Amino acid sequence: MQRPMDIVYSSTTLLNIKRLTVVNGNACYKIEVKDKDKAAKACKHKFVCTLQSTKFIAMIHDGNLHIFNLMQDQDGIFPEDFRSYIDANRMKILNLSGSFQIDGFNWKNPHNLAIIIPYSPPCDQFLDLTVAKDIIRALNAELQPTCHWFNLHIDYLTSFPTGSTVSMYSTLSLNSFMRPPLLLCLMHRNECVSSIEMVVRNEKIIDIYSETDARCKRRGFNILLRAVAIMISKCLSESAEQVRSDAANIISALLMIKHFNAVSQEGDISKFTISPEKLDKVIKDYFHQHDDSMVTMVELNEDNIANAKTVFRKTIEKIDCRSISVRRHRSASPARSCARSCARARSCRKTTSVRSAPTGGKRKTITMKNI
Repeated sequence: MQRPMDIVYSSTTLLNIKRLTVVNGNACYKIEVKDKDKAAKACKHKFVCTLQSTKFIAMIHDGNLHIFNLMQDQDGIFPEDFRSYIDANRMKILNLSGSFQIDGFNWKNPHNLAIIIPYSPPCDQFLDLTVAKDIIRALNAELQPTCHWFNLHIDYLTSFPTGSTVSMYSTLSLNSFMRPPLLLCLMHRNECVSSIEMVVRNEKIIDIYSETDARCKRRGFNILLRAVAIMISKCLSESAEQVRSDAANIISALLMIKHFNAVSQEGDISKFTISPEKLDKVIKDYFHQHDDSMVTMVELNEDNIANAKTVFRKTIEKIDCRSISVRRHRSASPARSCARSCARARSCRKTTSVRSAPTGGKRKTITMKNI
């Protein structure tokens, strides 16, 4: 007979909880996996981001809900008023069901307590970025004489410098275990103003998803990063054969086809099969017929990789490298994060799976008491 779940006050040493960085005002942690669950045995760590103001986190471990104090020099300390609040709300906490109820509790409770949604994404599988970073260093040497305010950077989100801000395609879901996205960024000081999220889908295909800060659009940053992504893809997966981009607008599709020799997923639209004077109209018509979406693919052959290098160098000659104003980035609350995720899910139609893919797919509705 399964014993009922209880609430336990624990030290962070129990699961070796370590703060890794603070990104977009959110603190990101690495948590050692010690669960007896079969699905968790292959995972060494889990990762979660929460508001920087979060003082306590609670998560299920070994059949109980463990609460940890995240404050520096306060590990294992739980004030009496906090314990009294937990005691008064014990049954409510243990019976929270699903992400919306948990998010609601996290947002409203007065003690900066965040309950981590009991959802497990695929295990962390970090790629060796050594060669890719060597290439990035060489490319920065070419970029910075022209753009001394900017530099290229590649890493997993949880390894970004503390205090950095990042414009990225995926929504960062707070208080939920995640798979840290791999981001290729154009940095302005400590801010990633334009990024490409790179996902090795099945060793042969690398998907890319781009996002650029509104202040930096039409400066040439996106085309610069796409060129770099093509150049380093073989370093991420030697067996990679294609870079695939799901264009959400006509400009992105034209950029991939005209500059990087991409072809449509069906193989019938490219600059080699459609005359230049008709290409824009053909792509526009395709978007109208396919829910404003178009998948384009670049073959990772020697010619296309060499072409990407040429595009990179030509882009440097005309890129807009003026410095940009520094902004203060407000961290997303769980409620705002959830609302934004839902709004994107409703609007992105065929690309819904794209946004969920980097964090491991859709969440299941889970009841705390039956974990």
